[in-house]
Amino acid sequence: MTESKEEKKRPLLNRSNLRDITIIVALASALVYNLDVVRLVLSFLLLSFGCFFHYVTKGVLIRNVVLCKDGTYNIVRHPYYMANYLIDSGFCLLSGNVYLLLVYPFLFYWSYGPTIRKEESVLAEMHGEEFLRYSLDVPQIFPDAFSIKSWRAIINGFSKHRITANEISRFARFWATALFIIFIHVVKEDYFARLNLASLRTNYGSLTLLLLVIVLMAISFVVRSKRKTPDIE
Repeated sequence: MTESKEEKKRPLLNRSNLRDITIIVALASALVYNLDVVRLVLSFLLLSFGCFFHYVTKGVLIRNVVLCKDGTYNIVRHPYYMANYLIDSGFCLLSGNVYLLLVYPFLFYWSYGPTIRKEESVLAEMHGEEFLRYSLDVPQIFPDAFSIKSWRAIINGFSKHRITANEISRFARFWATALFIIFIHVVKEDYFARLNLASLRTNYGSLTLLLLVIVLMAISFVVRSKRKTPDIE
């Protein structure tokens, strides 16, 4: 009964569906807004940094055993969520929709706020004063002028054995999504404006993008289907 009540109380926009909503809006926005080179480069940088932090954090995290303070956890208390913010912001940039980019930070805090409060409450109960000292020394989601100095130790405590197949599958989906948004931009600019969709067959750039999307999605599904242990994040 408790779980069902919590599910009923879950807001329409939450951590579980924020990315899906962001991607849907980004795909729709790509049909209307244009993408320039600056946004393209910045979005790829955000995606790259986001995937990097996601990967390194996965290799550092020891869930429910100790209070993780090494590696990325020495820069921010919730490096996973920082990585998610960077990745989703990359999708927003790729959409070309500046309004989506501006509103996303508010949606992020609206969606992640309850989860962060709940997790930190549990950590405070489990680790007491140790977590209190840690929370006073390390910022919550984004690094500050002091915590960023720990970047040299970002891989401390990292073990590749903690990286699961689900993580690799997730990265493949991220990049497939990014390339598909770009594909929409290319098709829109080259063909929709001229109402000449038949010429798609001769545009090797569009076909290459679409092929990459298909390959990455195939890799994602294959790798995910072969994972040995469940990975709950």
